Amino acid sequence: MVPARLQVTGIGWVLPGNVGAGAAFAELARTWHGQPGDNAALAGFSAKDYLTSVKGYLDPAGAFCLAAAVQALGGPRHAGAAAGGTHLRSGLCTITRYGSTLSGYRFAEQLLQKGPRFASPLVFPHGYANTPGNLAAIEFGYAGPHMVLYGEQDVREALEFAARRFDDESADDLLVAAYESAEGAAVPDDLSVTHGAVALYLQATPDRPVLASLDLPRLRALAVPDSARGMAAALIHLLAAALP
Repeated sequence: MVPARLQVTGIGWVLPGNVGAGAAFAELARTWHGQPGDNAALAGFSAKDYLTSVKGYLDPAGAFCLAAAVQALGGPRHAGAAAGGTHLRSGLCTITRYGSTLSGYRFAEQLLQKGPRFASPLVFPHGYANTPGNLAAIEFGYAGPHMVLYGEQDVREALEFAARRFDDESADDLLVAAYESAEGAAVPDDLSVTHGAVALYLQATPDRPVLASLDLPRLRALAVPDSARGMAAALIHLLAAALP
């Protein structure tokens, strides 16, 4: 039976002007108002201080997603411990509307300017929308159920995926992360997409304090969150309405 509630035992976020973790997210979500130009605060953001592995290249979307996930897991020390093995019953779901456009454009420019022999193969795979989630699964050794959602769907689909995996008992815990880093021609000129990421760590049977208990019937009854400004913004608005 699908659980009536999702137990959130970790929350991490990387947002313009605010990077953090923990129960303070509830107040942040209720008072959050993203503005055009805010994304400049995340220019040059690096996930290096959050990771135990060394990354030669990361798209900003990947950096935001990984850093938010590390914080949701309890910080670099806890995430580093998770990275020490393979976790067959730990799952992950990421959701994005616009994907990792900066690397896609960067590789296309190199292809045009340098030709196919000299365009960087290091940049190419980071242009895919599934790369941030895949990198997180590799980083933490999460070998359980894994889903990547990309496009205009309801951000709640990521939470429904988690609920179904708890229902079929294929996972004991899941990371759910919404991220965006829309660049260039990926969006209309008059649309401001909120860059950054929000990650939730969910446990079927919590072994740490519960930060929030999400009532699924209540979540389903809410209006569909607008994802035009990105899935990070959509998840913030959803949680602002859902968190006590």
